[in-house]
Amino acid sequence: MTRSRGPLLVAVSGPDGAGKSSLVGRLSALLAERGLTVVALHCYGCFLCRRFPVPPRVSEPEEPGGGEWARRAGDPERRGSGLRRAHAFLDAGELSARIALARLRARRRARGGDAVVLTDRGPLDGLVKFDLPAGAPAASAFRRVADRYGLTLLVETGPETLRGRGWEEVAGPPTVWWARYRSWSRRLPRITRLDGERPASRVAAEALDRILEAVRERESERRREAGPGQAPGLGLEPAGGGDRRRRHVVVSIYDDAKNPAYRGGGALVVDKVARRLAEEYRVTVVTAGRGGGGEERDGIRYVRLPVCRAGPRAGQLLFLTLLPFVARRIRHDLWLESFTPPFSTSFLPLTTGAPVVGIDQGRSAEALWRRYHVPFFLVERLGLRCYRHIVVMNAADGSVVRRLSPRADVQVIANGVDRRDLDENRLGSGRFILFLGRIDTWVKGLDLLLDAYDRAGPPLELLLAGSGTPAEERRLAALVAAHASGPEPRIHWVGYAEEERKRQLLRDCAFLVMPSRHETFGLVALEGMSYGKPVLHFDLPALRWMRDGGDVAVPPFDVAAFGRRMNELAADPALRRRLGRRSGLAAQRYTWDEMTGRYLALAHRLLDTPAPARRPRKRGASWQTTR
Repeated sequence: MTRSRGPLLVAVSGPDGAGKSSLVGRLSALLAERGLTVVALHCYGCFLCRRFPVPPRVSEPEEPGGGEWARRAGDPERRGSGLRRAHAFLDAGELSARIALARLRARRRARGGDAVVLTDRGPLDGLVKFDLPAGAPAASAFRRVADRYGLTLLVETGPETLRGRGWEEVAGPPTVWWARYRSWSRRLPRITRLDGERPASRVAAEALDRILEAVRERESERRREAGPGQAPGLGLEPAGGGDRRRRHVVVSIYDDAKNPAYRGGGALVVDKVARRLAEEYRVTVVTAGRGGGGEERDGIRYVRLPVCRAGPRAGQLLFLTLLPFVARRIRHDLWLESFTPPFSTSFLPLTTGAPVVGIDQGRSAEALWRRYHVPFFLVERLGLRCYRHIVVMNAADGSVVRRLSPRADVQVIANGVDRRDLDENRLGSGRFILFLGRIDTWVKGLDLLLDAYDRAGPPLELLLAGSGTPAEERRLAALVAAHASGPEPRIHWVGYAEEERKRQLLRDCAFLVMPSRHETFGLVALEGMSYGKPVLHFDLPALRWMRDGGDVAVPPFDVAAFGRRMNELAADPALRRRLGRRSGLAAQRYTWDEMTGRYLALAHRLLDTPAPARRPRKRGASWQTTR
C-alpha cells in the first residue's frame, strides 16, 4: 500500500516526437489550476546521454544499416553487452534518484495536500531504449522504478506522425520502436494508452482525467487506511464531518450579516450562493469579524478573520492583505472572491493554483477617486488583469471589466430575489417614501435625497432605514436635523431594519428611492420590485437593468428632477399601481434559484472540465513542440 503515500508519480512516455515534454507542461498548468501541487521533472536520460547524445543503436560501428535492428532483436547477447548493461544501470539509478528528490520537493510544497510529480520520461522509455532481456538485472532495476509510479501515460502516434514532427531515421524505424513500446508496456503495471493522433486539447483532456482519477483513488485508499473519523491531508474540514470526497469551494467576502458597519446586500448574495454550492460541494466562507475562529452553520464552514477591531476602513485593507495568506493555508479546488473596497482585488490568483472567480459586488475604486481623489483605481486595474474568471452584476460593468481585463472570461450574473405573488389589492398603496440600504451619505446620495425632498415637499413622509459606521451615522443624523423644519418632522431615520422589519417596510411603503452616486446592482431595488413597488433612481449605467420594469429614472444627480418625480409618484396612486405591476412582473425574472444556479453551473465548468490552455510564450508555438 505504499503507493498511496506521498505525491502521485506520473510518467508521460512515448518515442521522441510524441510531444511528451510539451504535454507535461500543459498538464502541469491544468493540475495547478485545480489546486494540486505539481513538480515537473524533465528526464532526458542519464548524464552520459545528455553529454554524448548518441542513438542507442550506435554501439557497434561495424554493423551499420537497418538490418541491425532485426539481428539485435533476436540475439540476446548483442542486446545485453556489458557496457550496455552498465549504461542501463546508470540510467535507472539516476532516474530513481531524481524522482526521489522531486517527490521530496513536492511533499514539502504540498504541506500535506495532494501533489503530483510529472516526468516526461519513465521506466518504460528506459526499457525501450536499451531493450535488454526481460530477465536482465538492469531490466529489473527499471521495473522496480516502475513500481513507484502511480500512472504511466503512453502517447501513441503513428510512424507518419513521428516523421512529420522531425523523427530522424538515424534513430531507427518508428515501427521498430513502437514494437518495443507495445512489448514492454504489457509487462509493466498501471499503463494507460492515449491516442496521440487526436487534437492536442483532447489528448491533454484525457490525460488530465486519468491523473485526477488516480488522485481520487489514492484519496479513497488513504481514507480506508486511516479508518472512520480521520481524514489525513484534506485541509480544512467541516466540524461535522460530511462527505469529504466532494470538491472544496471557498467564498471570501468582507461583508457579513453580523458586521454592524456593513451588513450590505453582498452578504445576502454570498449566503444564497454558498447554500446552493453546498448542495454539491464542500463550502467554506471566509469573512471579517471582531475575533478569529470559525463555526459551522447549515452545513457551511465560516472562518472569520479578526480585522474589524481595526475599524471599517483599516479592516477592509487588513482583510485584503490577509486574504492571500489565508488562501495558502486553506486547501481548496475553487475560490470565489467578492471584491472588497478600496482596491477591490487582492491579487489572489497569484497566490493559488486553483481557479479564482472574482465577483464584482464592490468594485468602487472609481467612485472613491471622485470622492477622496486617491488613485485606488490604479491598483484595481492592475489587479483585474490577474483574473481569468470574473462575474459582474450588470451588462454595463461587464463592458468595463472586459476592457480592463481583455483575457478574462466575464459573465453577467445578476442578483436574485425570492419569488412572490403580486397582491393586486396592495398595488399603488403605501404610507411613506422609503430609502433602504447601508448608510453611506456620499455613495448612497443621501445628501441629494434630502435636498430633493426639501425642494419638492411631497405629501408623503420619508423613512430612512439602514445602518453604517459610527461616523456615517453621525453625519446622517446631522443632515436629518438640518433638514427638519416645522413642528412635525417629516423625515425619519429608523436605523437598522431586521429581516421581518425590512419586509414590513417594503410592504407598507408607496415606492422606493435610490439616489446613489455609485451602485453595482441595487439589490434593494429588486427586493422592492418583488413587492410591486416602483423605484425612483438616477439613470446610472449599472441600474439600467431596471429599464421598463416599473422604474422611474432621472438624469444623474439632477436634484430638481429627482424632487419633481418624487412628488408625482407620491401624489398619484394610479401611476404607482401601473408601475408597481410592471415592477412585480419584472422581478419574477430574477429568482434566487435561477441566479445561484448560474454560479453552480460555473463551478461545474471550472471543476469538472479541463481548464483552457495557457498561452504559449512564443506566437505560433504548439504544445506538441519537443526537444
